Amino acid sequence: MKIQKITAIYILIVSFFTVQLHAQDGYTYTLIDNGGYSYTIGAVPNTSTNTFATSIQSYGFTIIIPDGVTASITSSLGNGASATFFNGSDVGDSSIDGYLITETLGSPISIAAPSSGTTTNMVTIQVNGAPTSGTMYILENNSSLAATVTPLKSFMSADMEDDGSAMYSNRVDPNGTGVSGSSSVDFSTLSVTQNEFLELTIYPNPVKDILYLTSVTPITKVEIINTNGQSVLNSTSNMEQLDVSRLQSGVYFLKIYHQKHSMTKKIVKL
Repeated sequence: MKIQKITAIYILIVSFFTVQLHAQDGYTYTLIDNGGYSYTIGAVPNTSTNTFATSIQSYGFTIIIPDGVTASITSSLGNGASATFFNGSDVGDSSIDGYLITETLGSPISIAAPSSGTTTNMVTIQVNGAPTSGTMYILENNSSLAATVTPLKSFMSADMEDDGSAMYSNRVDPNGTGVSGSSSVDFSTLSVTQNEFLELTIYPNPVKDILYLTSVTPITKVEIINTNGQSVLNSTSNMEQLDVSRLQSGVYFLKIYHQKHSMTKKIVKL
């Protein structure tokens, strides 16, 4: 994921909000859960009879994540989206971090006409580390944070008129929410509570060679994930003793499964 200083693209982003929003046709953004901590931000057309295919020149939005959580772009509309990371403490909230995700297309890309009601996949991200608490969400344009730091507002520069000329203007309402449908995910709902894994014990932690697991609740699968979100160990047998001796030293996330439920614990490999 490409990281830039947020101030470096201020002039570029803010310029998109100087163009008037079309009265009828426009877009909002929604969050699609793909499973496995993969999420797609989709563009949803406002209800319209417009049969002219939308031509997109550039777009952007801000994803807010819990403090300390990271994410990586895995794909985007033009395969060139970049992310500007910002620390929540720099915008007055130390409990969050965020990414301003933008893409300027070398050549405009056409998507389905608004009349089709089709949601277009814009960017897919992978949340790293399998977090089990906090909320990730698309920042709303009328939020206090977006009002204070206007470059964080969602936008889409697009041509939606069949008038023989290519006129690009912002198609996301800068004064509304800019989102629709599901726009957030609560990571605490992705794993079960401590009580659902009765008497779960993991030791030693930090661990050098063998990690031991004991639980009254039957464990059906265990997985170890690195801080980049990559699975480095996966087991469905002999799960009471995990040989981690070949793993490099560092922080990992141990994901323990019980049927369709899971719990994630942080472990340290010596």
